[in-house]
Amino acid sequence: MRRTIETPHKYKMIFSDIDGTLLDSSHQVPEETRQEILKLEREGVPFILVSARMPDAMTTIQDQIGNSAPMVCYSGALIRDERGENLYSCQMDLGVAMEIKELLDREYPRICCNTYGGSRWVVDDDKNPWVMKEEAITGRKAERGDMKVVFTADQGIHKFLLMGDHEEIERLEGCLKRKYPRLSIATSSPVYMEVMDGKVKKSEGVRFLCSYFGVGMDEVIALGDGCNDMDMLQAVHNSYAMANACEEVKRSAAHVTLDNDRQGLLAVLKENFR
Repeated sequence: MRRTIETPHKYKMIFSDIDGTLLDSSHQVPEETRQEILKLEREGVPFILVSARMPDAMTTIQDQIGNSAPMVCYSGALIRDERGENLYSCQMDLGVAMEIKELLDREYPRICCNTYGGSRWVVDDDKNPWVMKEEAITGRKAERGDMKVVFTADQGIHKFLLMGDHEEIERLEGCLKRKYPRLSIATSSPVYMEVMDGKVKKSEGVRFLCSYFGVGMDEVIALGDGCNDMDMLQAVHNSYAMANACEEVKRSAAHVTLDNDRQGLLAVLKENFR
């Protein structure tokens, strides 16, 4: 059922990436930014997190803010409403996922493979330094297990997160794009790569929620800093890249704001909601 948003503001929703955009380099939501987000939500403007993160690692950010809004998880593979109920889910077929896992084990043993589905995060070795670093960033604990066993009931996964040295990630990205051209494959940082079903895009998550709330794509604001934000920034008329983004990402946005340590997101909110 279509929902409606009632607000006097020109822009009805805000879609924001998390890491490198909302969060500063200490992985915190700056207090002044937090207060502005809550003020706008009281005025009827939802602040919607859009991230490659799993749902549980996004609710920790909502807890930091103190707000309640839908979330676009796994870069659009899973969308939840403000109560945590699933609105949309798009999984990669488990057979394809197993093929990729076997390729990684055989040809890229130094790559750290993280497999996600729903609220589960499965790894081969939870003592791997890459995994432990991600646990510290997200505040969540990985589950050591066999991907096939864990996700057999679902017959699919929402995402692979592949971690490794920049050169290895770059080589793997080229390999996967050649072998699996119908998958969604994008780097979220020089050492992180996300692999999902080919229909998954942050922009599609934004479109879904715009349709759900009866809001036009020209009535929302989107912010991001990574390569996996580019399609969202290109899809939204009033989009902002962070100053800490690379030049390619900046060119994909309508505007460039301050960096995440100078509260670029706050500057955008104050500029558009006076």
